[in-house]
Amino acid sequence: MPHEIINSLRSKSAIRVVGSGNTQINLVNFSANTAQETVTEAAVTHVTSVTNGIWRVYRGTSTSGGAAPSAGVLILELPSTVNIDLNEHGIIIANNSTSNVFIEHTGTAGTLMMQFAKTATYSTDLGKL
Repeated sequence: MPHEIINSLRSKSAIRVVGSGNTQINLVNFSANTAQETVTEAAVTHVTSVTNGIWRVYRGTSTSGGAAPSAGVLILELPSTVNIDLNEHGIIIANNSTSNVFIEHTGTAGTLMMQFAKTATYSTDLGKL
């Protein structure tokens, strides 16, 4: 499924997914620069979606050719049109935040946008940038 990841060093990441099918976003893909930033966790802070089906977001890794992770944790199930700004209420969805993100879409059309807060280690101190 077509997707785009927008990363900022020492800041949040955003994912935009369009169309039908399934996709996996590995935790390493949340890094803006893997030589400087090692992402160890990513937690959902904002979700916006529209679909003619259902978006399901899991934490875990697909082990059977692109199917939803059998041992994964379902963290979101989004029908129709949804806009949830968790950050506005001071909360995040951090279930299994050290695992990959797997996105399943049962519809034939739609867009899902998610924003993630990251926990990371850095190879360069802020004072040396």
